[in-house]
Amino acid sequence: MTNYGLVIDQERCIGCQACAVSCKQENNVPMGQFWNRVLTEGGDKIDTPSGGYPEDGGSGSLDMEYQPTACQHCENAPCVKVCPVNATYTRDDGIVEIDYDKCIGCRYCMAACPYNARVFNWDEPEQMPEEGTGDVAARPQGVVEKCTFCSHRVDEGLDPACVVNCPADARIFGDLDDEGSTVSKYINEYETDQLLEDRGTNPKTHYLSGEMSPGRPQTSDKMESELDDVSPWSDGAEDVPSDADGSDSSDSGGSPHSIEGDAAPHVPAVGSGGDD
Repeated sequence: MTNYGLVIDQERCIGCQACAVSCKQENNVPMGQFWNRVLTEGGDKIDTPSGGYPEDGGSGSLDMEYQPTACQHCENAPCVKVCPVNATYTRDDGIVEIDYDKCIGCRYCMAACPYNARVFNWDEPEQMPEEGTGDVAARPQGVVEKCTFCSHRVDEGLDPACVVNCPADARIFGDLDDEGSTVSKYINEYETDQLLEDRGTNPKTHYLSGEMSPGRPQTSDKMESELDDVSPWSDGAEDVPSDADGSDSSDSGGSPHSIEGDAAPHVPAVGSGGDD
């Protein structure tokens, strides 16, 4: 059975907020709300580093690290358990969703979520532009909303918007129950952590840190399963950078996923079908 999950390589994350902005646009998230946030570790405010500036000829201790955070789509989701009207539920593919027609705005789910991943529409939602954005209908006042892993895109065979639009290829989405999927191989290959593991929620978002991975291998708008002609994982042959630093030892002149010189990873424009 399909069980969708996400790996976020925090060594590749550059804190650009592209995931947060693309999520907001794709999902028609109202003004003042965010489903997807990139927190700065250490500092008091966004993009405030930890540590201190160099003094007296020293090297200083400034450090900037990011903590991307959204709904973790927990296997043992407390939000599902506490919802008195079954508005929050887990789909067969593991995505935790909200039935906005059932939501009564009690906010029990917000209190139960240890990740502060949900937002509540206290007022009539305002969109900019007024007609809204993306391919998702606006939610009404008085309901809770959150990340859906872009389930409307997943249903069309597309990766979530935050994955496709990450310029650093730091996000890998796929089926955790498929041992051959890239997301599963990353979890097996690298040491990953889940947020608040001691809570027993078993989040489906895994964070990779301490060692930079090759990153998302497909710079495409399609999910891995849709790319029959591309191997999702390579030992260095052609499709993905063979080394953790993203270098490619082949002399093929650059595969679609290789990075030459100082070139930044490039995400091509989304093609037709399922997106805008």
